[in-house]
Amino acid sequence: MYDSMKKAIRISLPLLLSAFLLTGCVNKFKQIEVTDFRIESVIPSGLRNYTVNVALDVNNPAPSFKIQDIEALVKQNGSVIGLVTAEPLAIDGKCERTYRFPLQAQFADNLGMIQILTIAKTFNPDEFTVDVKARAYIGEIGKNIEYIDLPVSKYVKK
Repeated sequence: MYDSMKKAIRISLPLLLSAFLLTGCVNKFKQIEVTDFRIESVIPSGLRNYTVNVALDVNNPAPSFKIQDIEALVKQNGSVIGLVTAEPLAIDGKCERTYRFPLQAQFADNLGMIQILTIAKTFNPDEFTVDVKARAYIGEIGKNIEYIDLPVSKYVKK
Protein backbone atom coordinates (compact mmCIF):
# COMPACT_ATOMS: atom_id res chain seq x y z
CA MET A 1 0.00 0.00 0.00
CA TYR A 2 2.78 2.39 0.92
CA ASP A 3 4.55 1.65 -2.40
CA SER A 4 1.41 2.30 -4.46
CA MET A 5 0.83 5.61 -2.63
CA LYS A 6 4.46 6.57 -3.19
CA LYS A 7 4.14 5.72 -6.88
CA ALA A 8 0.91 7.73 -7.18
CA ILE A 9 2.59 10.77 -5.58
CA ARG A 10 5.63 10.36 -7.85
CA ILE A 11 3.34 10.39 -10.91
CA SER A 12 0.82 13.00 -9.82
CA LEU A 13 3.20 15.55 -8.29
CA PRO A 14 4.98 16.38 -11.57
CA LEU A 15 1.60 16.55 -13.33
CA LEU A 16 0.22 18.94 -10.70
CA LEU A 17 3.36 21.08 -10.85
CA SER A 18 3.17 21.17 -14.65
CA ALA A 19 -0.48 22.20 -14.53
CA PHE A 20 0.34 24.91 -11.98
CA LEU A 21 3.22 26.24 -14.10
CA LEU A 22 1.14 26.16 -17.29
CA THR A 23 -1.61 28.13 -15.55
CA GLY A 24 0.94 30.81 -14.74
CA CYS A 25 2.19 30.73 -18.32
CA VAL A 26 -1.34 31.16 -19.70
CA ASN A 27 -1.66 34.45 -17.82
CA LYS A 28 1.68 35.59 -19.28
CA PHE A 29 0.56 34.65 -22.80
CA LYS A 30 -2.47 36.90 -22.40
CA GLN A 31 -0.04 39.79 -21.78
CA ILE A 32 1.80 39.42 -25.12
CA GLU A 33 1.57 42.67 -27.05
CA VAL A 34 2.19 43.58 -30.67
CA THR A 35 3.45 47.13 -30.19
CA ASP A 36 4.09 47.99 -33.85
CA PHE A 37 3.76 46.58 -37.36
CA ARG A 38 5.54 48.08 -40.37
CA ILE A 39 5.65 47.20 -44.04
CA GLU A 40 9.28 47.69 -45.04
CA SER A 41 9.07 46.72 -48.70
CA VAL A 42 6.79 45.16 -51.29
CA ILE A 43 8.33 43.10 -54.08
CA PRO A 44 6.13 41.92 -56.96
CA SER A 45 6.48 38.33 -58.12
CA GLY A 46 4.03 38.32 -60.98
CA LEU A 47 0.79 40.24 -61.43
CA ARG A 48 -1.06 38.90 -58.38
CA ASN A 49 1.72 37.71 -56.06
CA TYR A 50 3.90 39.83 -53.82
CA THR A 51 6.54 39.34 -51.15
CA VAL A 52 5.91 41.83 -48.38
CA ASN A 53 8.81 42.33 -45.97
CA VAL A 54 7.50 43.40 -42.59
CA ALA A 55 8.76 44.34 -39.13
CA LEU A 56 6.76 43.27 -36.10
CA ASP A 57 7.54 44.62 -32.61
CA VAL A 58 6.50 42.16 -29.91
CA ASN A 59 6.61 42.54 -26.13
CA ASN A 60 6.56 38.96 -24.82
CA PRO A 61 6.60 38.42 -21.03
CA ALA A 62 5.82 34.71 -21.60
CA PRO A 63 8.22 31.85 -22.42
CA SER A 64 9.42 31.47 -26.01
CA PHE A 65 7.10 29.81 -28.51
CA LYS A 66 6.76 29.09 -32.21
CA ILE A 67 3.95 30.06 -34.58
CA GLN A 68 3.26 27.84 -37.62
CA ASP A 69 0.63 27.47 -40.34
CA ILE A 70 0.24 31.26 -40.48
CA GLU A 71 -2.52 32.34 -42.85
CA ALA A 72 -4.63 35.49 -43.15
CA LEU A 73 -7.56 36.38 -45.35
CA VAL A 74 -7.51 40.06 -46.28
CA LYS A 75 -10.90 41.71 -46.66
CA GLN A 76 -11.87 45.09 -48.05
CA ASN A 77 -15.26 46.27 -46.81
CA GLY A 78 -16.12 42.65 -45.93
CA SER A 79 -15.13 41.07 -49.28
CA VAL A 80 -12.10 38.77 -49.47
CA ILE A 81 -9.46 40.29 -51.74
CA GLY A 82 -6.41 38.18 -50.93
CA LEU A 83 -4.52 35.62 -48.92
CA VAL A 84 -1.32 36.17 -46.92
CA THR A 85 0.89 33.37 -45.62
CA ALA A 86 4.14 33.26 -43.66
CA GLU A 87 6.84 30.78 -42.78
CA PRO A 88 7.02 29.59 -39.15
CA LEU A 89 8.12 32.28 -36.72
CA ALA A 90 9.94 31.73 -33.41
CA ILE A 91 9.12 34.31 -30.71
CA ASP A 92 11.78 34.72 -28.02
CA GLY A 93 10.62 34.54 -24.43
CA LYS A 94 10.59 37.27 -21.81
CA CYS A 95 11.78 40.11 -24.02
CA GLU A 96 10.75 42.91 -26.32
CA ARG A 97 12.05 42.45 -29.84
CA THR A 98 11.55 43.38 -33.48
CA TYR A 99 11.04 40.46 -35.88
CA ARG A 100 11.67 41.00 -39.59
CA PHE A 101 10.24 38.41 -41.96
CA PRO A 102 8.60 38.06 -45.38
CA LEU A 103 4.91 37.51 -46.02
CA GLN A 104 3.65 35.97 -49.24
CA ALA A 105 0.60 37.87 -50.48
CA GLN A 106 -1.70 36.84 -53.31
CA PHE A 107 -4.66 38.82 -54.61
CA ALA A 108 -7.90 36.90 -55.20
CA ASP A 109 -8.50 35.64 -58.74
CA ASN A 110 -11.76 37.57 -59.02
CA LEU A 111 -9.94 40.94 -58.77
CA GLY A 112 -9.02 42.60 -62.04
CA MET A 113 -5.77 44.49 -62.54
CA ILE A 114 -7.56 47.86 -62.43
CA GLN A 115 -9.03 46.95 -59.02
CA ILE A 116 -5.59 45.92 -57.73
CA LEU A 117 -4.03 49.19 -58.94
CA THR A 118 -6.91 51.18 -57.39
CA ILE A 119 -6.38 49.45 -54.04
CA ALA A 120 -2.66 50.29 -54.17
CA LYS A 121 -3.24 53.90 -55.21
CA THR A 122 -6.09 54.78 -52.81
CA PHE A 123 -5.15 52.53 -49.88
CA ASN A 124 -7.23 53.38 -46.81
CA PRO A 125 -6.51 51.06 -43.85
CA ASP A 126 -9.98 51.75 -42.41
CA GLU A 127 -11.52 49.73 -45.27
CA PHE A 128 -9.53 46.56 -44.49
CA THR A 129 -9.75 43.74 -41.97
CA VAL A 130 -7.94 40.42 -41.70
CA ASP A 131 -8.94 36.99 -40.44
CA VAL A 132 -5.78 35.36 -39.02
CA LYS A 133 -5.33 31.66 -38.32
CA ALA A 134 -2.19 29.98 -36.99
CA ARG A 135 -0.97 27.32 -34.61
CA ALA A 136 1.22 28.25 -31.63
CA TYR A 137 3.60 25.71 -30.07
CA ILE A 138 5.50 25.53 -26.82
CA GLY A 139 7.73 22.53 -27.34
CA GLU A 140 5.41 19.83 -28.66
CA ILE A 141 2.21 21.27 -27.20
CA GLY A 142 0.18 23.24 -29.76
CA LYS A 143 -2.90 25.42 -29.76
CA ASN A 144 -4.86 26.86 -32.66
CA ILE A 145 -5.28 30.61 -32.59
CA GLU A 146 -7.76 32.58 -34.64
CA TYR A 147 -8.63 36.26 -34.86
CA ILE A 148 -11.56 37.39 -37.00
CA ASP A 149 -12.03 40.87 -38.48
CA LEU A 150 -8.89 42.48 -37.04
CA PRO A 151 -8.87 46.10 -38.23
CA VAL A 152 -5.82 46.82 -40.39
CA SER A 153 -5.97 50.47 -39.28
CA LYS A 154 -4.98 49.40 -35.77
CA TYR A 155 -1.61 48.09 -37.04
CA VAL A 156 -0.82 50.03 -40.22
CA LYS A 157 -0.70 53.78 -40.64
CA LYS A 158 -1.50 55.52 -43.92
